[in-house]
Amino acid sequence: MFGLLDKIGTTAAAIAGVVTGALLTAFLMSLYVWLVHDPAVASAAREGFVAVSEKLALQGQVEEMRRQFKLAEATAESDRVRAEAASKEADDAWKQYEAAVASDTGDDGCRVDAGDLEWLRKSRRASVGGVK
Repeated sequence: MFGLLDKIGTTAAAIAGVVTGALLTAFLMSLYVWLVHDPAVASAAREGFVAVSEKLALQGQVEEMRRQFKLAEATAESDRVRAEAASKEADDAWKQYEAAVASDTGDDGCRVDAGDLEWLRKSRRASVGGVK
């Protein structure tokens, strides 16, 4: 008879242990979910992450804008240098043209006087300032 009670007691103890273990596991899991997966904690963690990632994104945009600005400055400087060179070349060409007109000997019967040279200078100023 003690053998039968022994088997029933052992079975009851095993069942009680399984039930206790299941309840303890459920309690610990709910405690874990409440402490770790709390929506307020997750929201606060995401809030800080969003601020940091937005800051990094804005820093990237600022650096890109600085790079583009430096590139635009370099391009503008090279364009200014080319424009100055073109202006100097045009001035030299006009001076050569005026010298050629002034040194015309008149073998073809046409003589150039000071009024013609003044007209030539005025027409040059009109052609340079004409485009806006």
